[in-house]
Amino acid sequence: MLIVTTFSEMEIADYKLQKMLTAAAELGAINALKKAGIMQKDELSQREAFRRFGEANVRRWRLMGKLKRIKLGDRNAKVTYSLTELETISQSEKL
Repeated sequence: MLIVTTFSEMEIADYKLQKMLTAAAELGAINALKKAGIMQKDELSQREAFRRFGEANVRRWRLMGKLKRIKLGDRNAKVTYSLTELETISQSEKL
C-alpha cells in the first residue's frame, strides 16, 4: 500500500508540532519558575479563572474531572484554581 502525503498536509502537521512544542515550553517555564521560588502564586481566584479562560470552559473542565477546585474552609471560603492546571488543560484543548 502506497500512502501519498500532499505538501499542505505536511505544513499542517509542522504547524501543529510547532504549536505543541511552544505550549510545552511555556508550561515547562511556568513549572521551573514555581520550583525556583520566583513564581510563588500558582492560584487564581474563581472570578479571575472565569475571566481568563471563560466561565463555561472552567465549569466544563470541573464537571469532566480535569480540573480540581481549591477551597480552604467552609461555606463562604474563596474558591481558587491552579494556574498551571488551567494553562495545561487550555493548551491541550487548543491542540
